[in-house]
Amino acid sequence: MSAIRLVALDVDGTLLTSDHRVTAAAAEQVARVRAQGVEVVLTTSRPPRALWPILADLGLVAPEVFIASQGALTGRYSRAGHLHVVAREPMPVTLARQVAAGAVAAGRSVNWYSAERWLVPAIDELIATESAIVGCAPEVADLGAETEGPDKLLILAPVGTEDLAGTVPMPAGLAALASTPTHLEITREDVDKAVALGRLCAARGIGPEQVMAMGDGPNDLAMLTFAGIAVEPANAHPDVLAVADVCTDSNDEDGVAHALARLIP
Repeated sequence: MSAIRLVALDVDGTLLTSDHRVTAAAAEQVARVRAQGVEVVLTTSRPPRALWPILADLGLVAPEVFIASQGALTGRYSRAGHLHVVAREPMPVTLARQVAAGAVAAGRSVNWYSAERWLVPAIDELIATESAIVGCAPEVADLGAETEGPDKLLILAPVGTEDLAGTVPMPAGLAALASTPTHLEITREDVDKAVALGRLCAARGIGPEQVMAMGDGPNDLAMLTFAGIAVEPANAHPDVLAVADVCTDSNDEDGVAHALARLIP
């Protein structure tokens, strides 16, 4: 097995516990492997603003980078919390407006993310819950008046919704991936965590065989397939568990900490 030079960590359902915390054990192991020269990159569907507190807690600030918005934005935060965008892949604004209007007409909750901006047509119960989870608040705006395409659209639906993707119009040029049964992540079709991670590794001279990736959701599958070592927590989606090289404990049982301790001794 090649020496691991980079660890790509999904955030929700993987690094974070079910009550959205980084455990002391996970933070300790992240610090330990970084001290050994291993780069740790958070790769998430969260937008940058919702990732900043986690990065700050782990000390993953400049020059360290992160991948956010399902791969549409790669950036770094200064210690003072200022965002520097390394790469950004927004979708065409006309397509984004089309999806947003169709989703609203279908009764879905729409979230529009452009770098640090989080825009919504209205704040409903689902969006209020999302805000409480990620620790930041959206801005109410007329999405049809936006002139710049978002990095990502997030469509929310109540628990128990069947075929969320089937209720949202999906024009050619865009792609939708479910991070959970109630969360549909929409980006440009050529945007994904794996694409952004591959670009980052190529710039560093790191081969896929030197990458360990860990994630729990269907939207992590491409990233896990890219990496030389794919690690899945016990709480992962069945499709994710099927591609596992290594299984670890769940996100509520320090799965990340145990995997780092085992694979990077």
